[in-house]
Amino acid sequence: MLEMNVCARRSAVQGSSLPEDVCGKDERVQVQPMTSPPYKWICYLLIESASGEEYVGSGFKIHLPDVNHTAIVTSGHCTFVDGEYAPKITVQFPGEKEIVVGRDDIYASPEYISSGSRDHDYGLILLPGTSNYGFGWSAIVADDELNNRLVTNCGYPVDKPEGTMWITGGSITSYTANRLFYMNDTVRGQSGSPVYTWYGGYWTVLAVHSYGGCPNSAPRFTIEMISRFLQRMNGLTKSVLRSVAFPDVFLRCDGKDVTKFEGPGSGTVNCQYSPAKSLEHFYIYPVEVTPSLALESTRKVVIESAQFKNVFIRMNSKGMRKFDGPGGGEVNCQFTARSCEVFFLKRVEYDRYSFRSAKFPHCYIRLDGKGVDSWKKSGGGTVNCQWYASDTSPGSYEFFFLN
Repeated sequence: MLEMNVCARRSAVQGSSLPEDVCGKDERVQVQPMTSPPYKWICYLLIESASGEEYVGSGFKIHLPDVNHTAIVTSGHCTFVDGEYAPKITVQFPGEKEIVVGRDDIYASPEYISSGSRDHDYGLILLPGTSNYGFGWSAIVADDELNNRLVTNCGYPVDKPEGTMWITGGSITSYTANRLFYMNDTVRGQSGSPVYTWYGGYWTVLAVHSYGGCPNSAPRFTIEMISRFLQRMNGLTKSVLRSVAFPDVFLRCDGKDVTKFEGPGSGTVNCQYSPAKSLEHFYIYPVEVTPSLALESTRKVVIESAQFKNVFIRMNSKGMRKFDGPGGGEVNCQFTARSCEVFFLKRVEYDRYSFRSAKFPHCYIRLDGKGVDSWKKSGGGTVNCQWYASDTSPGSYEFFFLN
């Protein structure tokens, strides 16, 4: 257990008019033991500022596949302290040795750094190892599933014996696009702790506890947050989608004029003949993840253009109820990602991948590159949707090689 002068113990919240609060009767319960999931994924933070002040906070490990670090999520005000990145943070997980990190291994959102934005008060601590297990999380839980949803908060409050973990539950009272509000009891020191719920058959983090006020509040997990974390971890790599049926043809996205959200989408998604250039490159990354790879058969992802920032592949196959030879529906672009921009990514033999819509669960991205036999500036061919009764049915038009 960490040792420090109790008189020097302070929360990392600075300049906040809203302390973390107990709302009515204090219903927090101590967690004992702390060495089983999900509690063993919640860590105690001792934060040292450049002036030598010491603060405490909480953090939690998330499952973030295919990266070369262990990802610890916390509040931005736990990594960016007194106007600059903390030079030293000591991380202590239950029953494990403490780990000390410096400025090179921490992150806070640019909005929090520039303006103290409560909507963007999130941070990241990078530890050695991998993130092959940890809390499951979701950046895409629909708003209508948040109404009065039961959520749990668990962290290390400063009013209890040092290094002890306390848990409390309650319902979401309201939400915005970037924050959740709830009446769960919290105290200073719990900043950076997970706000999680039972969703999809496992504990899923929805937000990062950061503020009091009764209701207390937390920045939500968002697609933008995850993209930034992956960038910071060098885990966001460019990919091309090459057709299995037409091996010299690639998926192409022209989002040049896609600068705001529009219900029906806009821009052009079609085909391009080899060689793949800038419009054929994408960032494909998760937006909802289970606690471990062992629980994962498919993965929910978005496909973001590498050429046009914040432009995503969109599918609308509303009305498709059966297989149609030439395909149907629509695949185009959307600014920002919502339900029509989320896909189940599935890998099958020979490293082939399919993209099944999360909103229209029988429909897949389909590429017909017939006649696309030379490179053309505007691309060609057809990219649309195809319906299948089962996820074992897709044909070669619905499979891609990821390079």
